[in-house]
Amino acid sequence: MAGSKQNSGSDLFIVDNSDSNWKVRDYLSEWADIAKSFDIATGYFEVGALLALDGQWQKLEKLRILMGDEVSRRTKKALLAGIESVKKTLDQSIEREKDSNEFLNGVPSIVEALRQGQIQCRVYNKDKFHAKAYITHAKHTVVGPSALVGSSNLTFPGLTQNVELNVQLRREVEILQEWYERHWNEAEDITEEILKVIERHTKEYSPFEVYALSLREYFKGHEATSDEWEQSNSKMYPILARYQKDGYHSLLKIANTWTGSLLCDGVGLGKTYIGMMLIERLVKHEGKRVALFVPKAARQAVWESKLRKYVPELLEGFYSFRIYNHTDLSREKMAFNLEQIRDQADVISDNHSYLPCCLN
Repeated sequence: MAGSKQNSGSDLFIVDNSDSNWKVRDYLSEWADIAKSFDIATGYFEVGALLALDGQWQKLEKLRILMGDEVSRRTKKALLAGIESVKKTLDQSIEREKDSNEFLNGVPSIVEALRQGQIQCRVYNKDKFHAKAYITHAKHTVVGPSALVGSSNLTFPGLTQNVELNVQLRREVEILQEWYERHWNEAEDITEEILKVIERHTKEYSPFEVYALSLREYFKGHEATSDEWEQSNSKMYPILARYQKDGYHSLLKIANTWTGSLLCDGVGLGKTYIGMMLIERLVKHEGKRVALFVPKAARQAVWESKLRKYVPELLEGFYSFRIYNHTDLSREKMAFNLEQIRDQADVISDNHSYLPCCLN
């Protein structure tokens, strides 16, 4: 083979990536022309290695990849974690590949080969597996099998960039093949998992999906602060004193934790204003259906009067907000309405003895 490194008078044949015109990639590429299959053992596998051999590996009838998971513990949980580690490494390698290969040219053929069984992947998880070997099986008996054994992982740097030490074996390849078969049979098939990882990067998306994913990516990491909506949109929030704002936020926090909260401040501390702030947020910002129960004497003089002054749209608009008198609860005609409120209202707020607000 052209570009081989062989000492004079010696059978030693080294491929170490140091020659710009002769790398592990070139060695495997030339073998793909005359081989029917490759059996590869590697500590790591990255899709960039197959892309480096694009146009050549497709000539093989079968390509078997036996890899390690880099997890030393052998519990079931660790085994699953090891497979996830392999998938994560592969996923990251595809993301890096996009930097120079935006449309992942060559990847669809890898997907199809995985589907058809031309490429098979297994992970050895009985012990830490860090072997590197490339066994090539020639189409013709006269050529015979060969193996390149050394330090090159099945990664793009391992095949093209890193200074490696790989030695070709032409004799006793059968013994190496027996070793490979033994470990292959003890390994776990992860071809489907590998396929799913790669398919995720090659899936064709509709224009709407691209738009939706773009929006999700644009807003990823943006989480509204606890008072962002209040600062920008609320009519009641700017009116509240600092201690009332603290009470309002505490009510929300408690209600979110316990599905209900009570505000029991003393007379004159502005409980009604906090209650209106809560109702404004629940109805206008969260789109909740809110039912407010108040004493009959306070309905018009206090609640309707102040709501009409500060947030009249709650009473006059198309929001899901209703006010009921406490005295209505004792009437027979309310029995049916109470069942509807129970079934339809998202939030029930009660102003009892001027101690608002019970938020459920």
